[in-house]
Amino acid sequence: MKTKPKPIEILDEETGRLWQVPRKRVQSVFADVSERWVANVLVPEEVCRDLVKAPFLEPVPVRGRYVLSLCAIFMRSAAPDWAPLKIGPASRNCALRVACRDVRDGSDAVWVDHRYSDSVLVEALSKLGFPAVHAKLEVDLDRDFYGRRKVEMRTKDHLVDLRLIEYPDLKRLRSDVFESALEFENYFGAGVRSYGPGATKHAVTIVDLHKLRSNHFEAMGRYFGRLYTPMGNWTVDSVYRTRNGLYEWRYEGNVAY
Repeated sequence: MKTKPKPIEILDEETGRLWQVPRKRVQSVFADVSERWVANVLVPEEVCRDLVKAPFLEPVPVRGRYVLSLCAIFMRSAAPDWAPLKIGPASRNCALRVACRDVRDGSDAVWVDHRYSDSVLVEALSKLGFPAVHAKLEVDLDRDFYGRRKVEMRTKDHLVDLRLIEYPDLKRLRSDVFESALEFENYFGAGVRSYGPGATKHAVTIVDLHKLRSNHFEAMGRYFGRLYTPMGNWTVDSVYRTRNGLYEWRYEGNVAY
């Protein structure tokens, strides 16, 4: 008689809770999202080219400038395709992102670099056949000494450090490249096919992001700040937010190069 595989056990050291995750292959991850934030910085062309590992992807400039985005997603709940969405835990997640064009066919695409989360449960994903998400994210959404709202996200490997503060009394910040929230939304949502780092040196993964509920970005023009990375640090050009999203991340395989 065939024995049932033992579940993966993950200890949340902060809460002391021991999670047991069934050993079932994960093809998709669904999430009910309260907010999605995007902070854009303008960087030298070589920064985007160094970040994008797939040789068939060409970073897309906007009005002659290259945009590096930090996409942050705050989930009310998230679960694999074989589990009810409502039972999944809340989490905060982020990744660096570059809009690209696939030179093989001219289609829009996205390079999404290493994905991070503040949930320890993501450690199970790579063991269940889904591309890795790193449980190394620290998030601070509190207020500073003066009562100003702040959004801070940093990874424990020091690859990402975003610091934003809202100045409600200042004039709204205007982007140097996007003339409106709608223009940004069209740019940001153009590519569904998303490529990212693979498990081997000469391979990339495909994890497409499907938007399952209609929502739109608004400009958060009174948030100012900087994005720090080993590649450099830059003043934030623009910040956008959308609310109440429903998304699916679907793993579509690997591409060797």
